[in-house]
Amino acid sequence: MTVAEAVAEWLDEKGIRHAFGIIGAGNLALWEAIYRKGKTRLVSVHHEQAAAMAASFYQRTTGRIEVCLVTTGAGSTNAITGVMAAWMDSTPLIVISGNEPSIYKRDGPRVRGVQGYATDEVAAHFTKYAIDDACYSSRNLEYAYQLSMSGRPGPVWIDIARNIQTVEAH
Repeated sequence: MTVAEAVAEWLDEKGIRHAFGIIGAGNLALWEAIYRKGKTRLVSVHHEQAAAMAASFYQRTTGRIEVCLVTTGAGSTNAITGVMAAWMDSTPLIVISGNEPSIYKRDGPRVRGVQGYATDEVAAHFTKYAIDDACYSSRNLEYAYQLSMSGRPGPVWIDIARNIQTVEAH
């Protein structure tokens, strides 16, 4: 089972019914795995900001936590407004972003690949938890899920590079 398939399996286990987002090169393996699993409905929206807002609205109206699924670069930065709204409104939200391959050092280049950046470092300012899951651990997903709803609820952000999405999950 690949990491992307493990994420799709985890979404199913949590009963997460919808992933709102836009497909891109950075999250292609995640979209494909979720689609093939067939349990979580992929909802393509016009803009990543709308993806975060749709997932937040769905949670506020149903009480069910949902996912915002975005790609690298502008896909991630476009989601920030909606995620910030969830932060200010104390709305639980899970953001899963794809990113360029994880072959950079933090003190290295500003950009990784074509559009990638240290998404977790940016998201840490307006989420309860943000991680660059370069080694992928299902524990990170579970921790983020629980943290999103505990205490004062809020968004969490898990960034999984595209080269990690396609390797065998451990």
